[in-house]
Amino acid sequence: MKYLRITVLLLFAAVAGVFLSDPIKYMQSFFDGLTVWAVNVLPALFPFAVLTALTLKFAPKTKFSLTQKLYGISCDKIWLTSLLCGYPIGAKAIADSKVSREVATQMSSFCSTAGPIFIVATVGAKLLQNTTATFILLLSHIASGVINGFVWKRKNKSVVLSLDNGPSFAQDFGNTVTNSALSVISVGGLIALFYMLADMVKSFLPPTIANGVVAAYLLGVLEMTNGIFALCKLTDLATATVLCSGLLGLGGMCVLFQCYSYLGEKKVKLLDIIKMKLTQSAIATLLSFLLVKICFG
Repeated sequence: MKYLRITVLLLFAAVAGVFLSDPIKYMQSFFDGLTVWAVNVLPALFPFAVLTALTLKFAPKTKFSLTQKLYGISCDKIWLTSLLCGYPIGAKAIADSKVSREVATQMSSFCSTAGPIFIVATVGAKLLQNTTATFILLLSHIASGVINGFVWKRKNKSVVLSLDNGPSFAQDFGNTVTNSALSVISVGGLIALFYMLADMVKSFLPPTIANGVVAAYLLGVLEMTNGIFALCKLTDLATATVLCSGLLGLGGMCVLFQCYSYLGEKKVKLLDIIKMKLTQSAIATLLSFLLVKICFG
């Protein structure tokens, strides 16, 4: 813990020093990150976060549980919330449920994904601009989450949980809107922060490297949206599809910290979250590579 504190203090001092060396530039970088969030993430996240949460909260209960059949945990509503709303709503749903640290950790392997609206509307339609590539991204991402749940499946007793219904629709509606708004705002703040940090890292690299594909992918590991935008500009369609699939599965450090801000309440270890997202990223990359070979030759 002592070395962690020292490392955090040193990183803070380094970031503060770089920021003060050119405050106008990095203030603009932060604003650019907010713009990317407002234009590309906010419209795809907030409406569906509210509507999906309300729909699932009041959806009738069923005897059949797909997640219990697959993973031994009856958490279909939480899984669907993550699948439809994307990062970090799934992590928040896990944090809001009454579940142990062990179960929360296992759920994180398949209840933490990017939203289909972001994949289709932003990455597919706006950046890749190709229906087949968009389908590959969506299919590989959903499949990688499902498969990742098997990779981290544990032999435990059957667990049943669900999102509890509130006392009234009005109260639930108000709480859902407020919680969704706070979650989306926190996403925007972290995206802007990591967007600025990515620009700081790029400032230390030679232009030939900073504007290359490798640097774009590594910066995507830091902040997913920034890296995806850069990759779609720098590479051909097939390569961009595979690399973007990997970043969507990983989420990047920005998304990891978003998820950890909620999952930490359940004592889920950050290292476990990182390992689970790394395996999901590897699976998504492999699946998209195979699909690209089949579809594009």
